[in-house]
Amino acid sequence: MRSSFRFESVRNKTKLSHMVLNNFKKVLIDGTLKPGDKLPPLSELANQMEVGISSVREAVKMLEGLGILESRQGDGTFVIDDLENDAFDMLSLQLMLMPRSNDGLVGFRRMYETAYTYMAMQNATAEDFEILESLVADQESRAKYTHLGASDERDFHFAILNCTHNPYVIRIGHSLVELFLSTIPESGVLLSELSMTNDHRNILEAMRSKDNKRLDSVLEKSFSGWGQRLSGENYEEEIYTK
Repeated sequence: MRSSFRFESVRNKTKLSHMVLNNFKKVLIDGTLKPGDKLPPLSELANQMEVGISSVREAVKMLEGLGILESRQGDGTFVIDDLENDAFDMLSLQLMLMPRSNDGLVGFRRMYETAYTYMAMQNATAEDFEILESLVADQESRAKYTHLGASDERDFHFAILNCTHNPYVIRIGHSLVELFLSTIPESGVLLSELSMTNDHRNILEAMRSKDNKRLDSVLEKSFSGWGQRLSGENYEEEIYTK
């Protein structure tokens, strides 16, 4: 059966492999090429786009590396129907390679993290709060006898993102959390276990009580402390109580 979608010609264009990638992007965005669809043979794709088969093969390999396409031995090449959690994250890499602006990063994190945390507070279920409580309690317990690190920050923020129950917020949020965490080693000043667990506990309790004022306060404390660490300033611990 002949495929129902067609690719545009990219003949006489420069950077052919990039143009081929843009062709794939177009049909994926407009929905004519859907998750789970099988690609036509490379020779047919090359004929449609009026390029050499090597340019198509290179573009397909790039998309496989990005986790967009997958080759199944003896069956062909398919658009993935479920993005793996460990798929290569091009967005976070691109953000990490941008020129570093501490003020820009703090403002960006303040805007996005505040937004998704408020969405999480509104959408979290009783089961979500049980998961968050278990995670925070485990971190509080481990902080008494071991060092907490970036993976603990990641786990907490990923759990908050999951509470939004919005797949777009979650996917983009994963990229942004990775960006924010990438700044910690560079700053040379790691977040203390006490500050981390206090922040996580206070965010959880503010969400659980749906206390907007308290959530604003603890988030602002977290952003300010992170900003100070980015700039190399001393950061004095301030403990919030219920």
